[in-house]
Amino acid sequence: MSHYDSVIAQFRKPVAIAVILLLAGAAFSANLRPATQRIEIGNEVYEVELAITPEERGRGLMYRQSIDPRGGMLLVYRNPGNHRIWMKNVPIPLRVYWIDSNAEVIGVQRLEPCRSDPCPVYAVEKPSLYVLELADRDHGLLPGDRIRGLDSLSP
Repeated sequence: MSHYDSVIAQFRKPVAIAVILLLAGAAFSANLRPATQRIEIGNEVYEVELAITPEERGRGLMYRQSIDPRGGMLLVYRNPGNHRIWMKNVPIPLRVYWIDSNAEVIGVQRLEPCRSDPCPVYAVEKPSLYVLELADRDHGLLPGDRIRGLDSLSP
């Protein structure tokens, strides 16, 4: 074997391992991307992240420095109930909408980042199936309004 062949052979295994790790990392990070859902509020289309598992809902929008004006997060619950949220480790204000099983807004609150410990907990009096967290601006959404695009998420 020539010197050139031995040099090539010496690098084959580490290069192959690097390629495998790179591909595995790409596949892993693709699986970490949150599922999203297109919803319609009035005449506007939003692309919101879905938080379906208890872990995803618990993490929510923690540590996010900004939210796309037509983005946010939809917390999806298995059953209607008194679903509460808090602003722990959420450094930006939010406009939060509680939504019932008929896709009707049943409560709206503007929430500021939590600056105390323990953080306050927020809820509405009626049972909700979804909690929609959006950027803090007027989305033209009031109690009684319906959100289109949630029917495919119903249990």
